[in-house]
Amino acid sequence: MSSHGRRPTDVNIVEAIHDQRLFGSLFKGVGSWTAWIVFLKAVFGIAMASTELATFQQYTGRKLPPVGGVREAFAIVGRRGGKSRIVAVAAAFISCFMEFRAYLAPGETGVVLILARDREQAKVVFNYIKGILRGVPVLAKLVAAWRADEIELKNRITIAVKSSDYRAVRGVTVVCCIADEVAFWDSQGVNPDTAVFQALRPAMATVPEAKLLVISSPYAKFGELFEAHRRYYGVDNPQVLVWQAPTAVMNPTIADSFIQGEIERDPEAGRSEWLALFREDIEAAFSLESIEACVAKGRTELLPASGIVYKAFGDPSGGRHDWFAIAVVHRVGEKAVVDLLKAWKPPFDPGDVVKECAEALAPFRVKTIVGDNYGGEWPKAEFAKRGITYELCEKNRSELYLNLIPVINSKRCELPDDKRMIEELRRLERRRGRSGKDSIDHPQYGHDDLANAAAGAVHLISAGTFIDTKQIILVGERRTAGGPDGYGYGRERPDW
Repeated sequence: MSSHGRRPTDVNIVEAIHDQRLFGSLFKGVGSWTAWIVFLKAVFGIAMASTELATFQQYTGRKLPPVGGVREAFAIVGRRGGKSRIVAVAAAFISCFMEFRAYLAPGETGVVLILARDREQAKVVFNYIKGILRGVPVLAKLVAAWRADEIELKNRITIAVKSSDYRAVRGVTVVCCIADEVAFWDSQGVNPDTAVFQALRPAMATVPEAKLLVISSPYAKFGELFEAHRRYYGVDNPQVLVWQAPTAVMNPTIADSFIQGEIERDPEAGRSEWLALFREDIEAAFSLESIEACVAKGRTELLPASGIVYKAFGDPSGGRHDWFAIAVVHRVGEKAVVDLLKAWKPPFDPGDVVKECAEALAPFRVKTIVGDNYGGEWPKAEFAKRGITYELCEKNRSELYLNLIPVINSKRCELPDDKRMIEELRRLERRRGRSGKDSIDHPQYGHDDLANAAAGAVHLISAGTFIDTKQIILVGERRTAGGPDGYGYGRERPDW
């Protein structure tokens, strides 16, 4: 480390753990933390013994530890493996033993940030840190103020709890970030995990000694945690370390019989939660590359044109939690073209939204909208007031997504350039059921309202009987004249 990177003391984090005047007084049976000690040595660039090197190689897939430590460390560890406790020690050490004032502007405070899916989850690590500082007298003297969600230290460092929101990290200088259970963060919508990490790294850019410590049990094979594993596990990268180990290795006090019982009870979940393996029964339904290949870049909607038959699909909502979404679609050749994708964010009055839906559909001459059975009869009644028939789709949302896979993979649809829809599609989870039948749905705490509307609209076209020529579109028994390109005169044509 540089001369600015530490206080004028020879103690490192491992020595502090063994020192009874420091963290040692809080660790009962340090021997059970052997694997975590190796992890910390790798993160902070501390020399390893030969036996420790073997442990390092086994759980990182690397040949040699990074020289001088790493800037980002991902600990993929099973449940009850001690993740929260060990990063709390690391955060306390960084806060109290490392010196960052040389990197701070006059009056500026460096932040040790604890991020989680919500503030309650973040407080797990925060409470560990609070307990460490209160339990070690020499460290308690460094505290200037205790607050509900913050601990202010006398060395211009503040330890703060935040939810995983990219807006929470803007405008602050982060000297350390603990990202807790990243595999279960919201990974779609307006605040996905990718946006949080993209905002976080610039907040750490001016501090050479800053560290991003990511801890999580694994889940599905997508998201920031999986991407880090895919890119860096087994790679001798000087800045990024990925550590993957089962619960029994990181916390040998958990009985093997208990872990085996949990795995037998639910093999897929058990392998993920206790063996720290990404789930094989859950995968991304659509790759980002295949989605983007179907997106008309820069095009959000197409104007209605005469001589074209349009269809509409809706994903209604009661206005409390989910968005209300509709999509309008038509067909050109073998391709389903989504002309309009519109959504209303809750809270809202469903009746008012249906009125606005009718107004949006009117230029497309749509008199029937297809949707799911949400809310019983009220969508039928509300749309009927506006002169529109609401019909139930014969397929559920999972079936719509399964049907969409070959359409997207073969580029037989054109989608609008809507960031929320793209993010919802790429976060959909495909699960293999025990009966062998697949299903697709959004992840826990996720949403798929725009994705469902788009998938339903594409289904309406893909499932129909259409024959298209350059000037005639035949829909069932109805013939309508179109423009020379099949779009209608004066219609904007996307760049395919």
